[in-house]
Amino acid sequence: MNKKERFLTAVRGETPDIVPVAPLIHNRFACKLLGRTGWRAVFDVHKMIGSIWFRGPLNISFDVKWPSGWGRKSRLIERKDTRKVYEHIIKTPIGSLTSKVMYGIIPSDPALSRTIEYFIKTEKDYEIYQAYLEKFIELAEPNISEVIEAHRTMGDEGVPSVGADCCFSHLCGVRGLKNLLLDLYRRPGIVRDVLNLLQEVKVKEVEAFIESPSEVLYYDVWGSFDMSPAHFREWILPDLKKITSIVRKANKYIGFYMVGKIRDQIPIALEAKPHYIEPFERQSNITLKEAKKLYGKKICIMGNFDPVILAFGSVKDAERETLRCLEEGMEDGGYVLTTGDEVPANAKIENLKAMVKTVEKYGRY
Repeated sequence: MNKKERFLTAVRGETPDIVPVAPLIHNRFACKLLGRTGWRAVFDVHKMIGSIWFRGPLNISFDVKWPSGWGRKSRLIERKDTRKVYEHIIKTPIGSLTSKVMYGIIPSDPALSRTIEYFIKTEKDYEIYQAYLEKFIELAEPNISEVIEAHRTMGDEGVPSVGADCCFSHLCGVRGLKNLLLDLYRRPGIVRDVLNLLQEVKVKEVEAFIESPSEVLYYDVWGSFDMSPAHFREWILPDLKKITSIVRKANKYIGFYMVGKIRDQIPIALEAKPHYIEPFERQSNITLKEAKKLYGKKICIMGNFDPVILAFGSVKDAERETLRCLEEGMEDGGYVLTTGDEVPANAKIENLKAMVKTVEKYGRY
């Protein structure tokens, strides 16, 4: 089997020849190692390591011809040493919204960013954002050129999966998690209205993914951690069901990225019938071993190598952690060895290579 065949076999819940190895390498590690970001840089890092590209910086983009009075733009407003602050502006006829994102907080990790001001600050801002979404849905045209290029470039050496935030995660990025959770109680009506509009945006994204050559969609459910099962069922599940249904009808694959305390959420998420769930963090309230035992015959399990070991452990530590993951997850197939979170910028490349070499020796079926 080649790398892509191996990965897709595991995603189907079947048994490949060897456990696929797909550490979550993103812009931070690629930037530190190569001085570049983007899917091409991440793919180059995977080739250096011998792992397979999966869940990197690749999304559906949109082209929008905004009429007068509407628009979205970004500008650099502050620069001091390695620190840069960008302001993002949404303009509508009924008002404008601004957000600020800071980069370069840690000089050795320049791709690390932090949102220091969110677009939505008041109830009026929700109304402005609603108007923006309505116009976006009307005018936006998907652009899948980057996905096509990534698929052509990677060939059998990678799985250029398309990433998308679920509706709730998207709104978290606009409102901020803490304030959004409070808004579920303070102003649930307008939150639901915005989430319904975001569902239309997500459908446009997914339909573009289906038209692209990409085989796998990962749907990020970030922000739902620590939600009660009742709230997860009310605010998250309908979205998961709708998107998964569209993807499955197209005979493609979809999985959920779920972090935090997800033990009680997983059975609910499985009602949507995803192909896989990841990444089963080490600090989660369910272990890889438990997840495999409970759900390994229903979905592909991806996880849960401790990324801290990649930065602060030795090669021997990386080998031991790989063996632990194999022991807990590889039996009967349907397992992909991924990191329990993003590979940190200060990870040691020799530790990543040790993951691959250990699996090549001990991860064969």
